[in-house]
Amino acid sequence: MDAAEQYIESLPEVARSWMREFTEYTATHYPSVPYVMFRGRPMFRFEGTYQKGYVMFTAAARHLTAHALDFDLIVEMKPQFPRATFGRGSIKVPYTDEAAKGPLREFVDEVMRRHGVPRVG
Repeated sequence: MDAAEQYIESLPEVARSWMREFTEYTATHYPSVPYVMFRGRPMFRFEGTYQKGYVMFTAAARHLTAHALDFDLIVEMKPQFPRATFGRGSIKVPYTDEAAKGPLREFVDEVMRRHGVPRVG
């Protein structure tokens, strides 16, 4: 079992489900983006350094957080996440907010598009 899978398996069930859904979505549709571990968490990193851009997911007790350096996109997408809270580079979605899954996938897609990453499938 690789480090990313070990991390995901260590999570409580609800967190594991969300984390697996979004890491699998990203890996399936953006296979050209390296899937690496960064500070003990799974990250999809565009170039050799995270400072060039990434999508990363982290799990907490009550929410999944999507991270990216596309700060303006996070601000732009806030209305699509009425139950989320936000950091400068993050969207924190409560696990109880199933309606946020579609916009969260759109967020991933838009970050990838901005970085010139082609979508597969």
